[in-house]
Amino acid sequence: MTLRQPILLLLLGLALVRGLLYASIVPPWQAPDEPAQFERTRAALSSAEWRSTSADRLPWYDSLVQSLFTFDFWDFLPGARRVYSPDAPLNQYLTPYQEAYRGLYGNRFTYALMGWPLFLARNLDITLQLYLVRLNTVLMNTAIIGLAYLITRTIFPHDPFLIFGVPLLILFNPQHTHLLATVNNGNLAELFTAAALYFMVKGVVQGFSGLNILAVMGFSFIAMWTKATAYFLPFTIAVIGLFYLWRYRGRWPWLLPLGLILVGAIYLFSPERLKLLTTSAWAQLRTGGLSLDPIVPITLFRSFWAMPGWLTLQLHPFWYQLLLVACILAAIGLIIFVAGRWPLLFSKPFQPRIQALVLLAVAALVAVAVLLGWSAIAGTITYRQGRSAYPVIVPISLFLMLGWRQLIPASWRNQGLLGLAAGLILFDSVVLFHYLIPFFYSRY
Repeated sequence: MTLRQPILLLLLGLALVRGLLYASIVPPWQAPDEPAQFERTRAALSSAEWRSTSADRLPWYDSLVQSLFTFDFWDFLPGARRVYSPDAPLNQYLTPYQEAYRGLYGNRFTYALMGWPLFLARNLDITLQLYLVRLNTVLMNTAIIGLAYLITRTIFPHDPFLIFGVPLLILFNPQHTHLLATVNNGNLAELFTAAALYFMVKGVVQGFSGLNILAVMGFSFIAMWTKATAYFLPFTIAVIGLFYLWRYRGRWPWLLPLGLILVGAIYLFSPERLKLLTTSAWAQLRTGGLSLDPIVPITLFRSFWAMPGWLTLQLHPFWYQLLLVACILAAIGLIIFVAGRWPLLFSKPFQPRIQALVLLAVAALVAVAVLLGWSAIAGTITYRQGRSAYPVIVPISLFLMLGWRQLIPASWRNQGLLGLAAGLILFDSVVLFHYLIPFFYSRY
């Protein structure tokens, strides 16, 4: 057993322990959309309940509402506290997705995957059911850490700074740990997306096999059917197609029709909501101008790192400024990386790894551009949460680490990795003990 394996096991163990810590500390329902997300997860156990609305008055709806009041749900949110009424429908307390999205939000199969522990525990107290699903999402986070390790090792097999630094950066991102320890189908979409990106990178670097192609397409489609945050994946598949069109450019007459068939298949099997959003965005783009509220990129950046609860708890501006400076330094390092290795872009031995980096860069840029673009087109600030970019947290973390790596002398990179780990642990501890715990428990 090499030294890498014990370190990887340590990181996975820490991911599990930290996830359980956050899942137990954060009170029930205190994460964005957790009540409505749990309602869909619980309803996925039955085909009849999956189609239900507030008017159906399912027996466990009242248990869900009473749990909201038991744990003082509205005390941690802006606005007035609700008054409990046993005769009030569910939509008086939360926004059921089946009603809000007219049945187009999410997929019953993927919600059932997220809530599979409930098949054996549907008669337990509703709060215990919530914690069982939280435990499942903690396991998803652990798997994502492992996939981050595999993706990085595939591209940089001999660089410990990156191989361990990328999962370390995700591991000690307090907002990511917080949200991956709560109930949200975005967590499952992130897991499937990370798996799809891994098989894409593996195929680009090592060559595609039939099973690899099947894994790419399978994980991509199931991620897209899980949540809209994975709708960028067709662009990454298109990038791979362009690589092969260029590599076998003498066979364009054969490859172009195959590419068009693939595009048609992706459109045919894509979620109905993606088609509606695309049509709606095009219509709004033709009839109205673009308007991006500055609060969107600001909140997107801040909540990517740390805005616990329902984005109600913000850190002192110093921390966000420090994170911004760190990201700017990473950008400078990336410029140095590209400038110093420009000749290698055309070197055949390095092309697969370069193409893998281009693939991940496209994934990150398109995913973030979709969030900002839709906010600008629709003139809304609804989609400004950093969690919407978590499906590309592995590429983002990889490029941040790659940038910082360029600014650290080669002989100091081991010490630099230890220093980064210490800094991340300090930041995570500050968020947890100075902000999150006092916010939820200062009254006791």
